[in-house]
Amino acid sequence: METSLLATKLFVPPARPGLVPRPRLMERLQTALTCRLTLVSAQAGYGKSTVLTQWISENRPPGGAAWLSLDEGDNDPVRFWDYFIAALRTLRPTTGETALALLRSPQPYPTESVLTALINDLANESSDYVVVLDDYHLIKAEAVHAGVTFLLDHLPPKMHLVIATRADPHLPLAHLRGRGQMEEIGADDLRFTAEETADLLKRIQGPALSGEDIAALNARTEGWAVGLTMAALSMGKRKDVQGFIATFTGSQRHVMDYLMEELLKQQPAEIRDFLLQTSILERLSGPLCDAVTGRSRSQETLIELESSFGGFLVPLDESRQWYRYHHLLAELLRHQLERVSEADKVTQLHRRASRWYEDNKFPDDAIHHALVPGDSEKAMRLIYAQSEERIRRGEMRTLLNWLQLIPDEILHTHPRLYSQYGNVLVTAGQFDAAEAALSYLEQTAQGDANLQGEVAVSQATLARRRGDISLAIELAEKSLSLLSPDNLPTRARASLVLGFVVRDDPGLFEKAWSRLTDAYDMARRVADYWVAASAASYLAQILWLRGKLNASAQLSREAIDLAGLSPAASWPR
Repeated sequence: METSLLATKLFVPPARPGLVPRPRLMERLQTALTCRLTLVSAQAGYGKSTVLTQWISENRPPGGAAWLSLDEGDNDPVRFWDYFIAALRTLRPTTGETALALLRSPQPYPTESVLTALINDLANESSDYVVVLDDYHLIKAEAVHAGVTFLLDHLPPKMHLVIATRADPHLPLAHLRGRGQMEEIGADDLRFTAEETADLLKRIQGPALSGEDIAALNARTEGWAVGLTMAALSMGKRKDVQGFIATFTGSQRHVMDYLMEELLKQQPAEIRDFLLQTSILERLSGPLCDAVTGRSRSQETLIELESSFGGFLVPLDESRQWYRYHHLLAELLRHQLERVSEADKVTQLHRRASRWYEDNKFPDDAIHHALVPGDSEKAMRLIYAQSEERIRRGEMRTLLNWLQLIPDEILHTHPRLYSQYGNVLVTAGQFDAAEAALSYLEQTAQGDANLQGEVAVSQATLARRRGDISLAIELAEKSLSLLSPDNLPTRARASLVLGFVVRDDPGLFEKAWSRLTDAYDMARRVADYWVAASAASYLAQILWLRGKLNASAQLSREAIDLAGLSPAASWPR
């Protein structure tokens, strides 16, 4: 089973033609191949990503460069490391099989176990390679920081981590500095010199400026790459260049608000509206932009903007089908959109985006745009359609984050989704919150035996996680008495829980064998390979305990084969 990972997050952005040569930075970045960590840290607009793509283009590491563009959804540890391994696989396609199996299991495995498997897999690489984590400032989850710290502490010899971020991350930087294992490039290093500013203006065909004007512009922007670029675009063919340069003073925010307004004023109304309306999107394609704006020719507009907009539109694939705005430009456009548009107009844009993403099988984005305007009914429908698959893939944090954005009183109107919420809370280890949600459902599900049975399965799992085996058995048996005969997915889960909790008691081997066999058969019929593989593995364990070693080995191999059909089935391995 493949996971729905976005290939555009793994694409190394191409170095734009006509970039200003910056040999002093290229030399600094070469030291990345001698360090565990290279930290490129500066506020938005300093050209962090641009410098890194320029370095990779000009000085490709011997073993290659893997790239991961992070977003807020990557605060789910499973999702983060899933993408991290996928980035490594752009260099070595078979990397991380065991790590992925552990990672995606609904039975939570410590991140250290996942990373130990991954590190062992990479220990014998012969060529130095880099892994770039772009926009790491979006990562807030301590669980992800802890995993990256563990990786840095046990980094494979040939792997070198490069982090681009707006703020220093919660990692052991002092420890790495003290041991000389980190290279740091900050805002002062990234600022353009007067000579580089002159070269930049020439390359983007800005207005002809005197040496004094260039020095003044560089001083006003403090060598800030995005400020320089936007200033050049905003000046256009103005005659009073000195007056324009003198106008913007103060904070970077003030400069950018001013330049944004000036830049938008120069655009035809059609382009201005396009920029504002599409600013709600994290990624842009022609058909998507057509759907959001209600116009045609968006693909041609994107191609035109790429060539005329000074690097503020970044291609995300080699075929130029997907783009994104420079992050700072996107923030400014969204700010401007909120200033000039009524709230219901912005909501309508999000709804159009959600509809397009749903129709084109991008569920995460469809859910994101349904949640932003508070369209809870649609969001709940989309989340429920995704819930089983996300549970099987182990993406509990993603599912939990979605559900926690919907008020409880609205979630109550969708009992089956609320039941999934209770199940996710159990798996995430939030036992008190899970107990409260499941108790509410138990009281309100009277008359719906199937829902009562689903709730009882989650309660049985909660009891098992808390070590109350007697209660787990009682609740699992209760669920089987309530569930309809054709509710095979949930009956399989209930049978698996019951077989699991009694399998270690020799006096209950027959009962465990019967229930696990039921779970195995039902799961195979509904293609739930995680339950089927887990049941087969537990059955093999019983055979082993009974001394039937050949039969146990044969069933174990079958369990591993089944595990190959489900990214969540780690137990057999």
